Amino acid sequence: MNVDRILLDISHEFKQGRRLVKFLSANPNACTVVVNQACSIGNISDVARKLNPTLVKHGLFISCKRPMLPILNKFDEPSQMYEWSIHELRKAANDSEF
Repeated sequence: MNVDRILLDISHEFKQGRRLVKFLSANPNACTVVVNQACSIGNISDVARKLNPTLVKHGLFISCKRPMLPILNKFDEPSQMYEWSIHELRKAANDSEF
């Protein structure tokens, strides 16, 4: 993944988006709270939703998944923490480059 090339397509005004791409490219499977703190983003899914049309042009997208073992909050209850990553899009059999 060429982060510099991707960043050329993201507006300099979209600072949260640029921070998210830089961070996730170096820190795959980062927990929600870590991404929140490292990137100063309150709503990661909103930023990812706005970034994904640009990332798709590079064959990538941002998504999250539940961790294998739930992350517990301070009350020992399952939290709403997810693992965030940038993923490569897979080629389908009907893609012109397949």
